[in-house]
Amino acid sequence: MASRDREQTELEGIPDQEKAQTARNGNFFKALRNSLNGIWMILVRERNMRIHVVLAFLILVAGLHYGLYRADWLWVTMAIFIVILSEFLNTIIEAVVDLVVEKKYHPLAKLAKDVAAGEVLVAVGVEIIILLIIFQPYVWRQFGIVTNFSDLLHQFQ
Repeated sequence: MASRDREQTELEGIPDQEKAQTARNGNFFKALRNSLNGIWMILVRERNMRIHVVLAFLILVAGLHYGLYRADWLWVTMAIFIVILSEFLNTIIEAVVDLVVEKKYHPLAKLAKDVAAGEVLVAVGVEIIILLIIFQPYVWRQFGIVTNFSDLLHQFQ
């Protein structure tokens, strides 16, 4: 009975015609709507995804403030994308594991969920390293600290 209650709460807000869909989407616009619904659902249901999106927005604002170069934007965009993609995959894995094991404990379910969460943590670590490498010269330059050897040489000319 608890499984049925959980299933009902998870399906709230989804129109009846979408709850019963078991076949592939018939047209592009229905597939697009379902994709956008998936993005909306992860934003509504996953607190960590909302945190990642807010931090991504703040990073983009900082990039605009510092006037990042084109190549720097590429790295910043990829770093943000890796984290958000990791959160999508983590949510997918958790949902599938919960669907399979329901409320029972299984060591492989724990392994899958822990590894998926660890993957997000690794992605965030990589993102932080990339952002530190990219933003460090811009921030230091703002405080008058020269970080590039060629810039240092040009100061003496």
